[in-house]
Amino acid sequence: MTNVDDALMLALGPLFPDRVFPNVYTGDALEYVVTNYTALPQVFAEGLPAAQRYLVAVHYYLPEKVNPNPKKLAISSALSAQGFTWPSIENASDAEGQHWVIECEYVNGGGVYGQT
Repeated sequence: MTNVDDALMLALGPLFPDRVFPNVYTGDALEYVVTNYTALPQVFAEGLPAAQRYLVAVHYYLPEKVNPNPKKLAISSALSAQGFTWPSIENASDAEGQHWVIECEYVNGGGVYGQT
């Protein structure tokens, strides 16, 4: 099983070459994604978690007049193909442009830090 960071890059990298960023983006691209997640320890043995459950958010940014639907479906499909749950999608757009929050979960059985 792949760790969550690698799984996110495998899913999103082909859709957004050089435009997938963990946590924050400060560049000037018009279309890009920022990822973040919360790790929740699971399946404890001897006081340590044997797995991690990740609550993942993919923030998809794009200009106001662009149709987001094909890319939202592609993101959802790509995440699902990498072992993420099928996402929910929330519109968080504002005057700056479109912002879609695509949320899903990922489980990794790689121990304390979810690494394999």
